[in-house]
Amino acid sequence: MVARALTIAGSDVSGGAGLEADLKMFEEFGVFGTAVVTCIVTFDPEKDFEHAIDFMETEVIARQLKSALAVHSFDALKSGMLGTAESALQLARYLEGNSLPYVFDPVLVCKGSGTMVDLKDLFVENLVPQATVITPNLEEAATLLGAEKLETEADLVEAAKAIHALGAAGVVVKGGARLDGDEAVDVFYDGYTLVRFSTPKVSDALVNGAGCSFASAIAAGLAQGASAVDAVAEAKEVVTHAIAGRLPNATGVPSTLHPAARLYPAEGVAVTAREL
Repeated sequence: MVARALTIAGSDVSGGAGLEADLKMFEEFGVFGTAVVTCIVTFDPEKDFEHAIDFMETEVIARQLKSALAVHSFDALKSGMLGTAESALQLARYLEGNSLPYVFDPVLVCKGSGTMVDLKDLFVENLVPQATVITPNLEEAATLLGAEKLETEADLVEAAKAIHALGAAGVVVKGGARLDGDEAVDVFYDGYTLVRFSTPKVSDALVNGAGCSFASAIAAGLAQGASAVDAVAEAKEVVTHAIAGRLPNATGVPSTLHPAARLYPAEGVAVTAREL
């Protein structure tokens, strides 16, 4: 039987991130995907590709959710950029009492925009406790915790444990390209198991859609019955290839190439998982 997954996210017209990235990643895993659009991200080429975000009306988001959940029996849900408090609360209401695996990518900033969407308290109270796996990067983890900047692997470990204490079943804090060293390191914690995932670093620069794709790859794995640890490991490998195969574009932030693991695999990419 074909697994099915729903993403609730923004549309990124550049094609590398947002729901476009999620649907591409679902396809790479053989998962049938559908989407609820929360907002549309565009760029102004006359202003150095400055971001603009147009948010969908809450009632339209609610109708999309109701429609999608009525049409399909999903095996996993994933959310990305929600954009407004009303959108986040709408999702939280649909998640209550729902036993489906839920991957929460707590998007608080668009790469290249520097614009924070102030949803921290609402996320912590309404969505973090419902997450099967939450996937914050360094900035998002620090914001959710009201902490100082995370700079070391030890910081990742402490942040993962602290976010788990907020109610998330599983936490992956992503170090990615931001930490010093030759490895891209992420830390997973579920209250029982603490795992350090690493791959050779294939880019020191930010790549648009890497975080979205990582979360949707985890959701695809969960939809197919994988454990959280196994889903994270496979997602990291596939997304590392996608980062290595990144496509340059006019914005200056290259786009994740989703079929890279299948069509253009990078040499030397392998995930090392070590229990701490």
